[in-house]
Amino acid sequence: MYNWRPYAPRAARLRIHATSCCGEYELAAEGGEYFVLRWTGGSDKQEETGRGVYAHALEAWSALASQHRCSRRAS
Repeated sequence: MYNWRPYAPRAARLRIHATSCCGEYELAAEGGEYFVLRWTGGSDKQEETGRGVYAHALEAWSALASQHRCSRRAS
């Protein structure tokens, strides 16, 4: 289980390193820290989890992206 909290920018530049199939989860970096972003509900707000070193954030993103089933794709 991941602890999601509202995303609050901590640096001037946000970089996206990877995105899940439909953009539900993004592996992001800013200010030397890596983390996973996701959009909340139908709003323009984002939440983050897994903030820390690259290996920690990549592990979280990989687990979330591999378990994710895109609701926008036809089955």
